[in-house]
Amino acid sequence: MYLNEQINKGATSLREVFCYLLDSQGNIIRYHGDFITKGLLQGNKSVAELLPDQVLKDFYRFTNDFDTRFHCSLQVCFDNEVLEVNCCFSKNGDGTIELKGLMDENVESNNLIPIDKLPYPIAVVKKSGEINQLNRPFIDYFIEDKVFVKPLFIQDIIKTNILSPERFDYRKMIKTDANSRAVLCHYKGAENNQTFLLNLIPVNGSDETLYMASIKDLTQFIEVQQNLEDQNQELCRQVQEEFELNRSYELELLKKNRLESLGEIASGIFHELNQPLTHLSLKIDNMLESWQRNEVTEEYLRSKTEQIQRQIQRMRGIIDEMKQFSCIPDSRDEMVDVKTVLNCALEDVSYCYVAGMILVVNQVADVTIKGTANELEQVFVNIITNSIQSLRQKQTVDKQFKPKLEVTIKKNEERVTVVFIDNGLGASQKELENVFKPFYTTKKDVGGTGLGLFIINNLMRKMNGSIALEAEEGRYFKTTLSFPVVEN
Repeated sequence: MYLNEQINKGATSLREVFCYLLDSQGNIIRYHGDFITKGLLQGNKSVAELLPDQVLKDFYRFTNDFDTRFHCSLQVCFDNEVLEVNCCFSKNGDGTIELKGLMDENVESNNLIPIDKLPYPIAVVKKSGEINQLNRPFIDYFIEDKVFVKPLFIQDIIKTNILSPERFDYRKMIKTDANSRAVLCHYKGAENNQTFLLNLIPVNGSDETLYMASIKDLTQFIEVQQNLEDQNQELCRQVQEEFELNRSYELELLKKNRLESLGEIASGIFHELNQPLTHLSLKIDNMLESWQRNEVTEEYLRSKTEQIQRQIQRMRGIIDEMKQFSCIPDSRDEMVDVKTVLNCALEDVSYCYVAGMILVVNQVADVTIKGTANELEQVFVNIITNSIQSLRQKQTVDKQFKPKLEVTIKKNEERVTVVFIDNGLGASQKELENVFKPFYTTKKDVGGTGLGLFIINNLMRKMNGSIALEAEEGRYFKTTLSFPVVEN
C-alpha cells in the first residue's frame, strides 16, 4: 500500500514536512516545507547533499529502472527530538522526480519509551543489538549525520577506549548480567574526547525484551586512568629489564648449543687434522735423513718448506672455521644469501659425514632472506647433524643400509623454503609432538640435551620464519624451513 493510498483511505494522518522537485540527475529544481524553513533540510544544490549514502544508492538505482515510486524511512534529528519521516520518490511525466517527506503526528507506538527529553545519551536496543529508539544527546555524541537510515546496531556505533578495563560487547553483556557496564570512549573531532559509563537496563516491551542503554559522563575519572597508564609504563620498563636478562640467558644457550655441535663433529676434525700432521711428520723425517746423507740442497729445502707451509695453512683453515662457528656474533638483521650459508654449513659438518653417504643438494641462485648469517648457519648445522646421527645409528644396525641426505632450496613469489630429508631412523608421531620442548631428547645415550630443535625454533621465529617436521618411524625424517621473500 503506497502512502497516498493510506492518506485517501484515512488510515493515518500525515503531514508533509518537505517537498523537493529534482531532475533525473538528482539536482534540486524547487523546494518547500517547514523542515526546510527551519534549517533542518536546507535547499542545497543536489539531493546528494541531503540523503545518507544508503538511500542515495537506491535513489540512483530508481532513476534508471522502470518503477514509478520508491519509498524509504529516514530518522531525522530535529530540535530535541528524533523524528521518523516516510519519504516517497515519484516520477513525473516530464522526467522530473518529486521527493516528499511525510510525518505521522498522531499514531503512538506501544514500543516507544519517552526518552527524547532526557539530558544524557539514551538508546533503546533490541536483543539483536539493533537500536529501536534513541534521543538527541545520543546522536550528538555518537552519530556524525543528522539524517540517517535504520537499522543501526549499537555494537557498530560504540567504540571502546584503549584505556577501558574491558571492551564493549553488547551480546556478552546481555547474556551474563543485564546491569553490567563497560567504560568506553568516543572520538568525534579533536574537541570531543570523553569517557563514559554504559549501563544496560532490561525493559519489558509488548513484543520482546528491550534494553535501555544509559550512558553517563566519566570524564572526571580520566586522571585515574592516566595513573594506571603510568603504572603500565613502569611495568613495561620492568618487563624490558626482564627481557634483557632472558636475552643474555638465550645467548648462553646458543653458545652451549654451538659447542655441542662442535663436539658432534670433533672426531671428524681430529681425522682432518691428523692427515696434515702425518704429512708434516713424514716431511720432517725425510729432511733429517737427507741432512744426515749430506743431500740437502737449497732447492730441496725450498720445495720441502713450501710443502710444510701448505699443510700448516690447511690446519689453520680448519681451526679458523671452527672458531668462527663457535662464536656468537651480534644479532643484526642483514640480507643473507641462503645458498652461501648452506654451503658453509655443509662444509662445517663434512668432517663427520657417514661412510658412503649420498648427499644431494638442489639449489637455486639468488635466494636471499632477512636475518643473520651466523644464526642461519647454526640452524642448518643442527639439522644436518641430527640427520647424520640418525643415518649413522641406522647404518650401525643395518650394514647394507645406503645413507642418503637431500637438501633442496625452493623459491616462489611469497616464500623461500629449505627442505632437508634423510632416510634414517625417522620418528614417531609422539616424538614429533614433543621435539620442540626444551630438554626433550631421544638421544640421551649419546649425550643429547634436547636443546637443538628448541633453539632452532626460536632462531626461526627471530627471522620471521617457521619450521615444519614430517617423519615416519624407520623410514625418513623431513624438515622444512620457510622464510618470507625479501625483495632485493
